[in-house]
Amino acid sequence: MDERRDRVSSQGRGVRVAKALAPRRAVGQSGSRTQGTGTSMGHEPLPPEGLRRFSRRAFLVVGSGGLASLAVGCASRTRPGLRTPSPTSSASPQQDPTRPASPTATTTPTASPPNTPTATATSAEKAAPTGFPLAPSTRLGVVAGEAGSRELRWNEGPDADSYSHDDQPSDDPVIANRCGWNARTHMEYEGQPAVDWYVPPGTPVVATMDGIASLSVVTTSNPFDVYGVSREPYLGNPDRARAPISPFPGPGGGQGVFARVENASFVTNYAHFELAPTLDNVPGDAFVNDYGADPSLFAAFVQLRDFRVSTLIAQWPIRAGELLGFSGDTGYSEAPHLHYSVRRQASDVQLCPTTEAGFADSGWLFRSAG
Repeated sequence: MDERRDRVSSQGRGVRVAKALAPRRAVGQSGSRTQGTGTSMGHEPLPPEGLRRFSRRAFLVVGSGGLASLAVGCASRTRPGLRTPSPTSSASPQQDPTRPASPTATTTPTASPPNTPTATATSAEKAAPTGFPLAPSTRLGVVAGEAGSRELRWNEGPDADSYSHDDQPSDDPVIANRCGWNARTHMEYEGQPAVDWYVPPGTPVVATMDGIASLSVVTTSNPFDVYGVSREPYLGNPDRARAPISPFPGPGGGQGVFARVENASFVTNYAHFELAPTLDNVPGDAFVNDYGADPSLFAAFVQLRDFRVSTLIAQWPIRAGELLGFSGDTGYSEAPHLHYSVRRQASDVQLCPTTEAGFADSGWLFRSAG
């Protein structure tokens, strides 16, 4: 079975919210055509024994697009010991596919209780996944050069809002994929209409709806680097003659470090996160299975694993616009980027975030919250 066509399995449903979805500070998204909100999802974690507690402090980070974004820093007590991943394996068709990894000829910059929660329907204006999962004004990396010698140039592309609104729906595949794969390319390679944006590791990612956030790990490595496979054929519009769906001799690592937000109506997926800063953003009481914010606890995840096997790390209630994590280059990723997809509950059909032709239910990035 082709790796990019299958979805990483979900961790289970039927969980119960143990506490109210208390509002948290949100990351601003000014500059978008529509100020959207988002959805959330839930899993079934084990009782959080031995959890680490954190003193949280908020601080402003100015992203590459000039938008002041709220990030959350956590100071934690360190706890020794190495955790062995406790995988959850499933071939459920309701999972999001995986992607190729970061560029070869590119220098990667850095962007400046026992009761388990349950996916619960939230207020009408927050229940649908509208708007962007990153600041719409974020300046994107762009692919330059001819096939065989292409490279990714940072901060030379349009902002995320303009790119997804104007370029990704284009009939010219070079324009439509130059700053990250559009929905049609995802359909070809993965069978699902997700979208990507080339952004430096460490770019803040926010939830696009209310719900239950889940953080899971397949791997913290990138198979292109591990196997020595060139990323260049996959940059921008893939060079089909040199870019097979599965170019690796072993496991491809799927979505790497990824998050989901789920509620009673929708599931949103955010893939290829950077682990360390994302861990610092997780509420101290959200970790499960004795995990915590100490990155050394995750050393075992450096090994590439099958894309259908992931380990649940944390789970917590979240509101639309709140900081969810930070983008990275983990898993099957041809370049540092954020991968984003949307689907309805109890449905294998994903919705198209952009306004690209050929999709019956599209334009979710640009819909209003009503």
